This record gives sequence, structure tokens and C-alpha cells, in this order.
Amino acid sequence: MRLIYPADAFSPKVADEVYADEFAAAQAAELPLSIFSFEDFLGGSFCPRPGIQRGETVLYRGWMLTPADYARLFEAIVAAGGIPVTDVAAYTLCHHLPHWYPLLTEYTAETMTFSEADDITAALAARGWGGCFLKDYVKSLSTDGGSMVRDLSTIPSVMAKMLKYRGQIEGGLCARRLEDYDTSTERRYFVWQGQPHSDTGKVPQVVADVASRVASPFFTVDVALRSDGVLRVIELGDGQVSDRKHWSSDSLIRMLTSAA
Repeated sequence: MRLIYPADAFSPKVADEVYADEFAAAQAAELPLSIFSFEDFLGGSFCPRPGIQRGETVLYRGWMLTPADYARLFEAIVAAGGIPVTDVAAYTLCHHLPHWYPLLTEYTAETMTFSEADDITAALAARGWGGCFLKDYVKSLSTDGGSMVRDLSTIPSVMAKMLKYRGQIEGGLCARRLEDYDTSTERRYFVWQGQPHSDTGKVPQVVADVASRVASPFFTVDVALRSDGVLRVIELGDGQVSDRKHWSSDSLIRMLTSAA
């Protein structure tokens, strides 16, 4: 299996500094590796170096992509002779919350989905919600007050900040019922080819259950304890574009090589 990483924008012969440690760990594990200019790819050119070998399985590790852009990457890898690990449907399943949410409703916060044109404030008020956690299909607002909405009348302001800081609202909006989490207990697990993995070696039952329900070859599961002691699913993500959080580069690469 070949791993492909985005190149540093200023030093195109090396991996971007964000992925440099992981790239080095993969080199030490003697995995086939390539880098490519992410900027050139967005501009319509895909030239991984070294080149992808015909029939070679390829796993991307890099920046987040919209499903449309991921479809372009998928097609570019195939055109180069490679076989992507994750197809477009599996990528979208874990990247966009409304796709995975119906599979895991009992494990995660109640969620309502809206378009930008919807009157979200009125819809939530009609359901008796006094607040929510507001995010787009992919990410929450991490600055300027964040995504926590305690007063429904501030929803338009939060949406405006999403557009200001992120430049877009991807897919639509998700209003999640507020739950009280102990943030110190939040952990990320990787699922590779149906098997859940922990950097500590211990996998909670809820993560194993998620792994059995979600049809993706490589994704992440974030969980945290709610104030009542119940372990809850906070988020899913495609494994190719998820950061390692508390995982070391060596532990992630070791997982990929041992399970390959």
C-alpha cells in the first residue's frame, strides 16, 4: 500500500511540515510513499512523486476535501493506475454528519439538519430546544464564541461567523442537542478495515459497535463521557483527513502496517 501526502508549498520535494513526522515514520516502516502538490491538484494537475505503480493500493493522508474534490482525487489516482482504499461514497459517509448520524442515533446527540435558507431558530423553538451546538456538515466554529448556542436568537450570528472564518458552510447546517461532556475524557479511535484501534490498546464497546455499523475502510471515532457517565460518540471523520490528536506518528503507522 502506498501512502500519498501533500508536499510543502515552499519546498515541493518534501512533505508538508504538518505531516513531516508521520511521513518520516512511514519511511522508517519502509512503506511506499509519494508526495504531490496540493495546490497544483486544486488547479487541475496531479503529479505524485514517485509515481503510483499500476495496480497499487493507495491511501491518502492530507488536507480535508469536499466530496466533490475528493471525487477528483479518487479519479486522479485511478487515472495514474492506483486503486484508492476509500471510495467517494465511504469518504462522504464519514465526512458529512447527516450521512453517518442515522446509523448511530442511540450513541450520539440528537441532531436536526437544515439548509442555510431555513429558519433554524423557529424550527428548534418549535421542538422546545433552548439551545444547540451548531456546525456545518463537517466542522464546528472554533473561534469567536464557538458553536455553542445558549440563546436561539444568536443562530444567525453564529452562521455569519462560520462564513467569515471558514469561507463557506459545507453541505448545510446541523443543530445538535446540547449534552454535557467531560472534555478531558475525549479520545480518538481509528478504524482500519473494520477493526477499531486505540493508541492505548483499549477499545470501548461503543467504538466496536460503531466499527461494525459504518461501511468505510478507514475512519475515526471521537468519544467522550457525558456528565452521567455514559460514553457518547462526538464525531466521525474520514481517516485520510483526520488529524492524529493524541496518537503519535509511530503508533498510527504501526497500526496501518500491522493491519494491512
